[in-house]
Amino acid sequence: MDSGMNSIESMYLNYSGLLKEFSEDVIRSRYAFLYKECMEFLKSQKLESEVRLDEVLLMHAVLDYFSDVSRLKKFHHIHHINETKVIAYETFWLLRRKPLQVVTQRQDDFLAFINEKFVFSRLAAFLVGNRKDQVLREQDKKAFMNYLDTLYYFLKYRQYDPKMLELMLLGFRAGEIWGRQ
Repeated sequence: MDSGMNSIESMYLNYSGLLKEFSEDVIRSRYAFLYKECMEFLKSQKLESEVRLDEVLLMHAVLDYFSDVSRLKKFHHIHHINETKVIAYETFWLLRRKPLQVVTQRQDDFLAFINEKFVFSRLAAFLVGNRKDQVLREQDKKAFMNYLDTLYYFLKYRQYDPKMLELMLLGFRAGEIWGRQ
């Protein structure tokens, strides 16, 4: 993790305004959080020997995320963004920069969409929240699984931007509210 953190200084030249708006600690903290999530994902999938985390690409994703957050905050005259925007913008930049890099070839295509699998797992966890042990009725389970399948397909094959990802997450939340009626 240290080599990626050390290279942050060289990237500051391109992202110098971010240090004034956000502290170095905040940027490093976001980097460390995403680094840990990436490594935990690789470990959970037993892929440590087949996929590596490119720390420079991860740092670019983090800095690009903060650049977008800065623009959002200025445009909307706000001090903080909501959690849906956070996950949408993180997802966008992680997919754009693709910090998970395949180092070995396999016969199947399991690793072809490793970055999409990673962000999909983050999005699914975000959607489920603290209800992961909740048992769904069969028809609700089927609808939820269809939504997740569509989301994963979208991440792999469709064009997206952070606003579209945010809308997909908000749409899911709206469906939850409607379903409670």
